[in-house]
Amino acid sequence: MPIYLLLPFSAAIVYALGSISIKRALSDGVVVGQSFHLSNVVLGLVFLPLFFLGLAKIDWAIVWKPMVMGTAFFVGHWLTFGAIRRGDVSLVTPLMGTKVVFVAIGVVVLSGVTPSGPLWIAAFLTTLGIFVMGLGDLKGGSRLAFTIGVTLASALVFGISDVLVATWAGGFGAMPFLAVGSGTVAVWSLVMWLCQGRPVFFPKGPGSGWAWAGAIFIAVQAMVMGIGLALFDDATGINVVYASRGLWVIALVVLFG
Repeated sequence: MPIYLLLPFSAAIVYALGSISIKRALSDGVVVGQSFHLSNVVLGLVFLPLFFLGLAKIDWAIVWKPMVMGTAFFVGHWLTFGAIRRGDVSLVTPLMGTKVVFVAIGVVVLSGVTPSGPLWIAAFLTTLGIFVMGLGDLKGGSRLAFTIGVTLASALVFGISDVLVATWAGGFGAMPFLAVGSGTVAVWSLVMWLCQGRPVFFPKGPGSGWAWAGAIFIAVQAMVMGIGLALFDDATGINVVYASRGLWVIALVVLFG
């Protein structure tokens, strides 16, 4: 196994911890908007130091590219929070693993590069396995339909975001690309917060610690994944490994209840 695949493997575990922490924060009274905006701002701050790595190589003429990627990530993140708010994390996270198929298709459409046969097989088998893992949570009803629909939409948008990182980051400057994109996520979140009438930003109460933990976990795993996508030309393979986050979530839910 290529050594760089340890990046998405570790990111998958950290993502599982983050999604469970956020769900616990919401259960303990944290408003979904607070957790969402906090996660986005922490994301921008965690990525900020990467801006100064390769600063001299930045092509400012195409600064719109990381901004487009960041906007896509913001939309995907917003959809994910909506799904977690309404559904069970042990269903949402496995369904998010369908992103691997969207990434494979996106690689073909946006870069013109066709993944190898084994990678296509791995992508579809991963998706099938993820669906089987989530079968136990399929309980019917409009709430289930909403959760599945929003989660799949989130997976699609995140898949596009991943392909944009893999395709565009090198031409702009890999590390600054990630920093500008993540800064865009934070800016969009602050704009939304202002449009919402500037509600209380920082979580309070028993769920505040879980909200901070979730925000940090999500930011760290996003940085690990971003570095992997930006530096290694294997968006599909990286996402096949990253899809194991669904398994990790179920394992952690079973272990800790």
